[in-house]
Amino acid sequence: MSNNITGDLTHDIAPELHTYRHIKLASAIVLCILSPITVISNALLLMAIYKDPLRCFRTPMTFFIAGLAVADFIIGLTVEPFFATYYFADFVNVREGPSESFILISKIAGIISTVAISLSFFVVLALSVCQYIAVTYPHQFKDIVSKNRVLCFLTVSCVYLTSFCMLQFTGINMKTFLKIDLIIHPTLFSLILIIVQMLLYTSFNRHLQQSNTLRRKTSLNQSLQKVNSYKRRHSERQFTVMTFYLTAILLASASLHNVALYIYLFREPKNMAENVNIHIGLRISDLMLFIKVALDMFIYAWRLPSYRRALRCTLFGRQSRSRPSSTLRKTSDGVTGMQGIGRREPGTEHTSTV
Repeated sequence: MSNNITGDLTHDIAPELHTYRHIKLASAIVLCILSPITVISNALLLMAIYKDPLRCFRTPMTFFIAGLAVADFIIGLTVEPFFATYYFADFVNVREGPSESFILISKIAGIISTVAISLSFFVVLALSVCQYIAVTYPHQFKDIVSKNRVLCFLTVSCVYLTSFCMLQFTGINMKTFLKIDLIIHPTLFSLILIIVQMLLYTSFNRHLQQSNTLRRKTSLNQSLQKVNSYKRRHSERQFTVMTFYLTAILLASASLHNVALYIYLFREPKNMAENVNIHIGLRISDLMLFIKVALDMFIYAWRLPSYRRALRCTLFGRQSRSRPSSTLRKTSDGVTGMQGIGRREPGTEHTSTV
């Protein structure tokens, strides 16, 4: 995050320039609002996944969602309150500036936010790649994407990002470190994510066309099979659409932040007013990232009905009624693969027997 690169800007600006101070105050207020929203929403999601009353979160893809929820939860619990405290202290102590303890808090928050937000890039990219595999190679999906591989990916990503952030304590110039981080992570991963999304969108449209063709050719005596197959395909499509939305808000917020960072790191301000405007842009772009963190789980709840049902069961203790025909082959909104292309619908063997 860019908050750990603007330590003492308040001392450099002229007294008559109060805009930046008020931007920091407004940022602190917004963070105080976003923090409980982010913590509560992600805590509810993690609780629903852990209890899993409807048994609908037992797929490898669920671990990606859980990893994203944990990263967002940590941001809401630590990063946002830390930065809000630092901004308030900076606003109150306009002449002396925040004390060393507040500066240390902001540095810790900067490290945590760098790891957590970079991890969200990794998770959304991995989700997109897995969805592309599920749509394009449905027969090989379960062999390629497994629980152990997903957990290994998340663990390696966390270790790598933490180790990378520790480089700034090895004596490397801070701006050099930030340039390396900007080019390798947000910029490169944004480009890769855009390419993967284009491939996924193309494959997803092809899948829809093939599904419509197969559905028209299905005989009338397979009505029960069609109902179960339709429910599964609908859940799969909802999960794919959710991936599109998560990617869209991530790229939108990250793009603004990347532009602000490129201007800060590669452009030398001509005067103090331009310097202040650059830092105002950094603060606003930071807020966009935090808003994105708060929206992640609302998009998940909006696009996936099974999460809403599981959350209601978790909060109010309701259990779903068992149905023999539906419990033989239970699929979740955490899609395990677009497996309805070019072969008999999975699960229809059991269904026809019933």
